[in-house]
Amino acid sequence: MTSLELMTEEVQVWVAPLDVSDSRYEELARLLPPDEKNRAASLNPVAARRFVVARGILRRLLFGFTGTAPDRLQFSYGHSGKPALIDRDDIHFNISHSADLGLFAFSPDRPVGVDVENERPVRRLLDVAQRFMSEDELRTLADTPADERNSAFLKSWVVREARLKAEGKGVWNTSGNGVSNTALSHKLFAPRPNYIAAVAAPEKDWRLFTCSMRD
Repeated sequence: MTSLELMTEEVQVWVAPLDVSDSRYEELARLLPPDEKNRAASLNPVAARRFVVARGILRRLLFGFTGTAPDRLQFSYGHSGKPALIDRDDIHFNISHSADLGLFAFSPDRPVGVDVENERPVRRLLDVAQRFMSEDELRTLADTPADERNSAFLKSWVVREARLKAEGKGVWNTSGNGVSNTALSHKLFAPRPNYIAAVAAPEKDWRLFTCSMRD
């Protein structure tokens, strides 16, 4: 991969298919260190393959940005499991995947969070929403026309997840370190047909750029 560049006040989101050829899979798997290979081995076969592909792509992209060989990059992990490069504060990143699509967000000057969801029917939608939405949000969702409610829920979900991930937290675990959510802004976008995504970062002065990768 040729060298990649990040500009200040910029968030790049790379969009990549995770359903890759066997030869591409083997190439990406060779980039993973033993701890990531062990983690993959603990997953079911479908999840393991997606994990290996996503981590391999992440390492390839980070190599493009940093010049450090993919298999020599070392990660630390926050309370919610969000990875960061050890001894590097000039690049922030986050990843998300749903079905066969992966998103990889990068910024040189601020924490970033990204989330993507395949637009699919959500079972017991209102019951799920009650677990993380405010009363006002629930009321708005309940008042949304039935044929639009699923899409409205998924948009709310990816925004909330992206914002919490930018803070170093997760939807079901709000502990962690990061910026106050009052300082965050977010952008919604559709990375592919039938997918909805959001990216979040501190302040409002950043621009979003999306880039596509091929198998």
